[in-house]
Amino acid sequence: MKTQRAVFTAGLAIAASVLMRTVIADNTPAPAADTRCISVAMPAVQGVPGNAVEAASGVRDLMISYLTGPSMKIVALEAKLQSQAIEEARSKGCEPFLVVSLTRKTGGSRFTKALGQAAGASAWSLPGGGSVASATARAAGAAGLQVASSMASSTKAKDEVRLEYRLQTSSGHTELGPKTETQTASVDGEDLLTPIVMRAAEAIVTRTGAK
Repeated sequence: MKTQRAVFTAGLAIAASVLMRTVIADNTPAPAADTRCISVAMPAVQGVPGNAVEAASGVRDLMISYLTGPSMKIVALEAKLQSQAIEEARSKGCEPFLVVSLTRKTGGSRFTKALGQAAGASAWSLPGGGSVASATARAAGAAGLQVASSMASSTKAKDEVRLEYRLQTSSGHTELGPKTETQTASVDGEDLLTPIVMRAAEAIVTRTGAK
């Protein structure tokens, strides 16, 4: 039963991710001249249950759902290595790019450094309304919520999640960070991912909006 549920959850995440890319490809309007572009690299993840690549995609898509707005163009990068993500962001003309790592630890254990690119809210509520941008955000958020749900289902009280992130250009200049958001579970089954992603997105939007 657990195997069937895991397969079903993974299938939903993949389908939502495909839907997100279809919405972006078919419906994203040309950005206004004053629209800021940020590309989001594939996160590094550690301690997250299930397939690491699918988990990374879900974290990235959840972040995209919170960053998407009328004054911000968000591009999902597919490269899994940071060196390749730099080239992809440059080729797509979308900088700076967001580097993210997510580390989860169980209660009583120590954090271990995530390998790779490390520099209140409800998991069941998606941002967005009726516009094309919000449809893109909701498609991205649907994939992200699958990961948030999967993590919450195995979360125990005192488990902790740490999100590290930074904004940088392909030339290596850091525009924001590195910054860290953490969340500790007070009860079993608590969603730890959505609140830290939301706080990080708010900090990024505030910082880029001030430029």
